[in-house]
Amino acid sequence: MRRAAIASILAIACVTGAAALEAKQGLVKVVVNELTGRLSEYRLVDVAKGRYESFLFDQDSRTTFASLNADGRVYKLGDASEFRISSATTDTGVKIEFRSSSFVVRELADFESSDGAALADGLRITFEIENISEHEAALGLRYLVDTWLGEKSGTHFVTDKRPRQATEALIATADADAWVETPGDLANFMIQLSGPGVDRPDKAILANWKRLSDAPWAFDVNPQRNFTLVPYSINDSAVALYWEPITVARGATRRVSFSMGNFNDKGYPAQTGETPTEQIFASTVLGAGTPDEATSMAADLVSVRDLITRIDRALASGAAISDDELATWRKILDRLEERMKGY
Repeated sequence: MRRAAIASILAIACVTGAAALEAKQGLVKVVVNELTGRLSEYRLVDVAKGRYESFLFDQDSRTTFASLNADGRVYKLGDASEFRISSATTDTGVKIEFRSSSFVVRELADFESSDGAALADGLRITFEIENISEHEAALGLRYLVDTWLGEKSGTHFVTDKRPRQATEALIATADADAWVETPGDLANFMIQLSGPGVDRPDKAILANWKRLSDAPWAFDVNPQRNFTLVPYSINDSAVALYWEPITVARGATRRVSFSMGNFNDKGYPAQTGETPTEQIFASTVLGAGTPDEATSMAADLVSVRDLITRIDRALASGAAISDDELATWRKILDRLEERMKGY
């Protein structure tokens, strides 16, 4: 991926001094630039070396962002001076908040597992748009996802209905595409457009990143254009998800949710509401492991890391730890020790 030279220099300067908030669970790491509130997502591809592959373009984390449409006025969240930015880790991921005198946009990124996966391998992204103004407002959201894994091979996008999408495309509500995939060398990324717990966007647009980024909201798709905008943005694709404005009453909140993470053609099922400890318990005590010893060992190493993180977080909170929680930790440790004897 190649950006304009001046933009790249500014990006490096910005990223170098930026504070970052980080959270990990299972195979997923999420990093938030605390200055802009922009999010990056990574997948663990080498357990022994702790090596992660970025799902999104991360040399400049500002390229993936949300825009709020409020009564026709568009705010690029993270850049709009009207909004104060804050972020924090949660028990299930991270929370980013953009707050103005009229509206609050909360972005919740919660770890989740795709269908059949023993460990978290994706994120459930939920936007809560609260109207704290004195009147009703038409509120919509656009999320621009700067994909990059498919740019090396030239296979930018694949969906369950389109074997290879090499030009701009519109996926409308009436279309049957359930997901968009960008295939990479070590990891394949997907955005789930429909399914349990997913609020299908009114439209998804596949196009050149700079064209989408420069368009505040509306975008006219031209299927004759590819993913290059000479001379500024070469071989540079992205996905824009649109939830068009609807009327939100004073004091009310609009919520939209979707999943993105490791590719699984079965997608991500609806969230179960399990706590992190329950998820670790399911993957160790209840999980049977895999016939492949190396894969099973890697999964157990990740589970150990997740359990240590969970224990550290519980101790740091200062809250009393229940007997049930302690008993569950012990069962997990006993099961991991039993498995270790077979390695």
